[in-house]
Amino acid sequence: MHVNRMGNGVVKMISSMIAQKTSQLSQKLDAGEPVVLSFFYHNKFNVQFLNSFITKVLSRNNMLYLRDSILTVLKELIVNAVKANSKRLFFSSQNLDITSPEEYLHGMKLFKTFIVDKKSQIEEDLKDANLRVRVHFKKYDGELHVIVRNDCSMLPEEMQRVQDRIEKAKQYNDFSEVYEDMCDDSEGEGLGLLLTILFLKNSGINPNSLKIESKDNSTQASFVIPKEIKPHIQQTRIKNKILEEVSDLPSFPENVIELIRMCKRNDVSIKDIGQRIMLDPALSASVLKLANSAGFITRKRIDNIFEAINIIGLKNLNIILIASSARNILSERYSEFKEMWNHSNRVAFYSRAVAIQKGFSKIADPAFLAGLLHDLGKIILLSVTARLVEWIADITKNRDMRTSTIIEEISIGISHASIGAAIAEKWNLPHYIVETIKHHHSPLCCDHSFMDIVGIVYLANLFAGIETGKYEYPYIEDDILELLALQGEGSAESFHKNIRRMYEEHMAIATNAS
Repeated sequence: MHVNRMGNGVVKMISSMIAQKTSQLSQKLDAGEPVVLSFFYHNKFNVQFLNSFITKVLSRNNMLYLRDSILTVLKELIVNAVKANSKRLFFSSQNLDITSPEEYLHGMKLFKTFIVDKKSQIEEDLKDANLRVRVHFKKYDGELHVIVRNDCSMLPEEMQRVQDRIEKAKQYNDFSEVYEDMCDDSEGEGLGLLLTILFLKNSGINPNSLKIESKDNSTQASFVIPKEIKPHIQQTRIKNKILEEVSDLPSFPENVIELIRMCKRNDVSIKDIGQRIMLDPALSASVLKLANSAGFITRKRIDNIFEAINIIGLKNLNIILIASSARNILSERYSEFKEMWNHSNRVAFYSRAVAIQKGFSKIADPAFLAGLLHDLGKIILLSVTARLVEWIADITKNRDMRTSTIIEEISIGISHASIGAAIAEKWNLPHYIVETIKHHHSPLCCDHSFMDIVGIVYLANLFAGIETGKYEYPYIEDDILELLALQGEGSAESFHKNIRRMYEEHMAIATNAS
């Protein structure tokens, strides 16, 4: 079912149906009744349904922080189950004896090509053969038991390989060790099981709870989410290096701190502020550069500090002082990350546009600043371990994951969002900036008093990622769509096209003005 091709009315109806149904099922589960989800293929509708259900189940049990880990584990197990069903069906269709070692090797070569070239056909074939995957949920004594079962058994040789991979996965302490073994094979054999074990371990869930069994024409994988979870604090060499880097970052210059104070005073003059900025040539250049950016663009180029202050105002000058100082500190210590700053400029513009057009005008300027700074942590992450970060990005894309943050946490022990939040805290930036940076990939986990601004920057960042193929519209949280009065994917896509057009028009003005 391709929801994004439907009309807005149908999308709204489907989203409403999913929300209502998953609420009923989560209530049923809390009441001690079992819940079974059954489907043939891991398509977008089923992903949306599962995301909604897991979010509600974990929210009801104050475990929402586990959501991305549990969803990733479930996806790996479900995809493996669908693949197992597809493999059996393919061997049967080709009249190949799966128990014959020679025919098995020949069939697997053909199958690997088939699942890539005939991806759109597989779902219909599984439906015709009635080969299902069922996900069972049941609560026992406060623990949540999860079983993923598919309609075919494994060969003894296949089972042995799976058990060997599980045991190997348990030997790794973090994903950076996996990288050293598998860096040339991001889709290598057994990577899914490695991810599953590491996700469970990183979440504080005992990886020994993962059991895989095969008998009576079915295979099942199961794990248990305990009633109480002790968070796993992961220490890695890379994490320690990153924390040292954050600790060694200089604070904002005293001149900038005083200027920020002056911007908040009612009795200050533009002349006094302008003269103080001009004492610092680097700061002056940064202020003029940001004042001429897409976020503040006028019909002519701003060429001097006094004109910049007059046009953008003291409130926006305060934003520019914070953003330019942050950029200067990081750019002096690390190589220039032009592409990342360009992304941040776009997210900042989108954040302001979303806030203004969706009835949050009062926080439009703070949203702009939070958008500018949302990826601070990525600079240090890339500087310390660029090759590992690139591999993580490849895996995130190849495995169609919602965000790289969760793999950063299991490989490094800390995500770029948490690194950025630590930097913002060091610089004593406002709490809304710290909270937005920390949760720009996980808005439902933020302090709810900041949900509006976090949700706006989250959506702006997703829009920018959709444009590069990093994300898709189904990734957007239903709660954020509801918060911003966007009725499903179709409405979000139309709204995105509008603010993207606005951004491109502003950039054209900026180019012509220069």
